[in-house]
Amino acid sequence: MRGLWWAFAVAGLHAIQTPGSFHAGEAVARDGERWLALRVDTRSARLEATRLRVIAVADPIGDAPGEQTGQDVRAETGGEAIVFLRGPLLRPGPVQQALSENQKADQKAGTLPEQIFALGERRYRLRTYCEAHAATGDIVGAAGALDCRIELSEGGKRQTLLSVSGRRETTFPDAPIVLGDDATPIVIFAGDLDRDGRLDLVFDTTDHYNLARPTLFLSGAAGKGELLREMAKYSAVGC
Repeated sequence: MRGLWWAFAVAGLHAIQTPGSFHAGEAVARDGERWLALRVDTRSARLEATRLRVIAVADPIGDAPGEQTGQDVRAETGGEAIVFLRGPLLRPGPVQQALSENQKADQKAGTLPEQIFALGERRYRLRTYCEAHAATGDIVGAAGALDCRIELSEGGKRQTLLSVSGRRETTFPDAPIVLGDDATPIVIFAGDLDRDGRLDLVFDTTDHYNLARPTLFLSGAAGKGELLREMAKYSAVGC
């Protein structure tokens, strides 16, 4: 039986990188490295082996004319990719996508919209829960701080994937809840990336409007009582 030491060991060997242009030092990929490109279309998803190009480009935020401190990351061949991944639990080939369904949640109860993911016979629920901030004692629906968590559940298991502060935009109990500093955590991909028949996620766990933090969660390294194990994350700021 695989132990906790094994899960930590393989987590340290995984990495995630998004395509695009970044500030100096933000890219974790290096020019010429081999990664797996996650490519998705209307019919299928797949991991394709590719070599990455990391090219110096002008950073429009801080570079003076003629400077090129920015980094542009792209696949050498094969077209667009959602994200680049690497690690011992991943290999090239077709990937099963999860079917997703968005449902309206009861915001009076302090929740945000939820997502249901179906993968084979398994059904998973990703849901955000908010409650009064422990330090302030504010009640849900009143102005003030909230403690929020984004939780994944399946069968009898529940696991918090992200804990974040929250607040209502107004004092009205039906007003939307804002997470973090106007953050928008979002599932980038849901499916079976490690091919063990269970759900894996590429989930942007951002807590700030100017921060992207795509995070790789794999079920194949999950410990006792877990659905997923965080394997790698990547952070990049906007302006």
